[in-house]
Amino acid sequence: MSQSDTRSELFAALQELSEFIPEMRSGQLMAAVGELCSDLHGRGLWDADDDELLEAVWQFRRNYEAAITASHEGA
Repeated sequence: MSQSDTRSELFAALQELSEFIPEMRSGQLMAAVGELCSDLHGRGLWDADDDELLEAVWQFRRNYEAAITASHEGA
């Protein structure tokens, strides 16, 4: 995948994530993804490559979905 394809996919994934979690403000969402990226790759928002951020967006969504599922099962 080219760098511009990755960047386009990253922005699309961020848009989808923001629609999936509308209660989070954009800054909160970016901060959370940046923290997860730092945990995954040792590089946060400023230093991460687009593919690393994209992976963090996907992982953040999976984690969020798992937390929602677990809270519904426990209710």
